[in-house]
Amino acid sequence: MYLLLSGEGAGDIGVCNPSAESCDRTNFKQGPMAMIVDQLVSTFQGYEMSHLDTDRVSFVSEAYLKTNKLAPKAKAMALRGKKKPAETKYFYENARALAAAAKAKSAELNDKVVAILFRDSDGTSSAGRGNWEDKRNSMIEGFLAEAFELGVAMVPKPKSEAWLLCATKVNPYQHCIALEDESGNDRSGNSLKHQLSVSLRGNSETRELNILISNMTIDVNKIEMPSFDAFKKDLRLAVTRANSVEL
Repeated sequence: MYLLLSGEGAGDIGVCNPSAESCDRTNFKQGPMAMIVDQLVSTFQGYEMSHLDTDRVSFVSEAYLKTNKLAPKAKAMALRGKKKPAETKYFYENARALAAAAKAKSAELNDKVVAILFRDSDGTSSAGRGNWEDKRNSMIEGFLAEAFELGVAMVPKPKSEAWLLCATKVNPYQHCIALEDESGNDRSGNSLKHQLSVSLRGNSETRELNILISNMTIDVNKIEMPSFDAFKKDLRLAVTRANSVEL
């Protein structure tokens, strides 16, 4: 089994170094979300093995998915309501493009490829909290449109700092569901990014977060939040499918 990751930047899934739209493990600089994926996959597959450490990971950027957008389907994605938000259609197309990239990688390696698409939902009070569900569902529909069963939507509510703050706040891992109702706006007076920095005494850069996940100071197995639980459930299913279905 192999992992194909896509995210928004260095602070979540990671980036290619030197800068590029896609890269294999040698040039992939992982972020904390990639490490969370790696640890959970190791748990779900039933034996201890890091895909990051064994170079069984590739990365494609958001720009790559834009550049490699697939032609529209003859039958458009089913829409609820009168008008589909542009951003959810965008996530749908991202998932389709990632599915195509995963299929190509699978053919290249002759191996199953699990693809993880990370995007913050960034729901704010003014925008409405329903953004998370719409964005996540649009990714799932995008994977299904390409008949790709190993795609995983990784969508924190409202953003990844909420998941990390669950593990680092005063009384860690308790009452974390409340963090999902915080604003996703980094410019707000008490943003999640600021709260995370305070909880870690200013040591909340990517390198420090990676260390905390690696040594399990941030224990991904103890984080319980609806958005995190939904991601974990989908990742577990994809890993199970990848390890039980022949090519």
